[in-house]
Amino acid sequence: MSSFLCITVRFLQPWSHGRGEDGGPEWPPSPLRLMQALVAAAAGRWNERSILEHAKAAIRWLEALPPPYIVAAPTVPSSQPYRLYVPDNVADKVAAAWSRGREASIADYRTEKDVLSSVIEGEAVHYLYALSQASAPRHDLVDVLTNTARSITHLGWGIDMATGDASVLIAEQVGRLQGIRWRPSLRGGTPLRMPKPGTLDDLIRKHTDFLNRVTRDGFRPVPPLRVFDVVRYRRQDQPIQRPYRVFELRNIDGSRFRYSHRKLVHIAGMLRHLAIEAMKASLPAGVDGDWVEAYVAGHVTEREREHRQLSYLPLPSIGHQHTDPGVRRVMVAAPLGDDVWLDHVARRLAGQVLKPLRGDEFGGGDPPLLVPMKGDNVSRRYTDPTDTWHSFTPVILPGHDDHKPAKTRKLIEIALRQADVNQPCEFEWGAFSRFPKSLTAHKYDRQKSPTGYIRPDHLLSQTAVHLTLRFRDGLKVPGPLAIGAGRHCGLGLMAGMDEQMGR
Repeated sequence: MSSFLCITVRFLQPWSHGRGEDGGPEWPPSPLRLMQALVAAAAGRWNERSILEHAKAAIRWLEALPPPYIVAAPTVPSSQPYRLYVPDNVADKVAAAWSRGREASIADYRTEKDVLSSVIEGEAVHYLYALSQASAPRHDLVDVLTNTARSITHLGWGIDMATGDASVLIAEQVGRLQGIRWRPSLRGGTPLRMPKPGTLDDLIRKHTDFLNRVTRDGFRPVPPLRVFDVVRYRRQDQPIQRPYRVFELRNIDGSRFRYSHRKLVHIAGMLRHLAIEAMKASLPAGVDGDWVEAYVAGHVTEREREHRQLSYLPLPSIGHQHTDPGVRRVMVAAPLGDDVWLDHVARRLAGQVLKPLRGDEFGGGDPPLLVPMKGDNVSRRYTDPTDTWHSFTPVILPGHDDHKPAKTRKLIEIALRQADVNQPCEFEWGAFSRFPKSLTAHKYDRQKSPTGYIRPDHLLSQTAVHLTLRFRDGLKVPGPLAIGAGRHCGLGLMAGMDEQMGR
């Protein structure tokens, strides 16, 4: 029967202030953060302030184990940040002023620090290290780790007070633990720092450098911790990120090309046509011409029970309230598991020139090149995991709502299922996007003139709305996320928003 070393940390207050490498809230607390707490606890319990000896073998064994599973209480961001005033390290200057008989106060030397904590809706975090026959614990090491864990006083900031414990559990006991399951993931998820062999030695090195930071020659900065890994963790209910490839639109001279976001379906159509031509000339192994019609062109065949196809998504530029929303990037996205086919298509699109289908798309100018690119600040707005998504282009519902809110809600629920959005979420809709430069969901204005985004002819009779999705329990869902009947040609495209965009 499988067994696990379980190290449990219980917070004494319902909040956590820990920050990750990017400066954002870190939840669950990383396994490296746990190891740092264990090292501090061992030093305090056995009064080993400069040289760690008693728990060294047990911690070395722990750092060599595979990344643990984590079961953690859910959290939500606190509604309001609060401000701290951190005294600067200038006591010598204040004392010198006092010695000269002048008035001075440390209160005059403070740095403002705004803090946004995570509110814990529970109390415990369990770190579960799977024990194989090769890594079966020696009872003496488990006893040392148990005593060490029971000496933990905090996890994260010094104000995040906590207690700890450790034990060996069987699978049935693990199944009864309360909380959200987090597992290591090769793709997507939350990056967490992970100890590895040598991390303990580097922690000891850093502590020694800290003790010797002031020398006769002056102050010597303390180098940061260097020996650790970063492992991505995914919640049990978090979807895997859909594979995608991004291209820049470039002019022949290398300058960036811009296309009107109102007419982005033209770009999607040209990109789709280019992919069809490329695949007819170079089919992947194991497929026939029907694959091009169904998968690349998106035509549903009678034989298909579950239709799968590529999506061609022009990306309006976002990032700031004043950003020009013209299209300068395009994305090709594939269904889950189709990375090999997507790579085959993307390699053959790279360096190709878009071809006008109507003849007037570029107003007599030269069409752009497709240049492969890695993610940048714009494309990441469409791909980075977040718990709140807003539509930049309107969602075309699978039918007409007859101006009945109940029917609108039902059609949105159908559209979410069709887009494989199965996680519990709340949504709201309207005619206008949360992005200030996005266009309305209406087809016509009050003078009956065309307005909003150009749609394909077969979508003109269907209701369109702008949509906001909020996933429950702080679940961060990765993009690209496109919803509705136009989701394969750039309509219903969702993005994350920061405060500057929404002003």
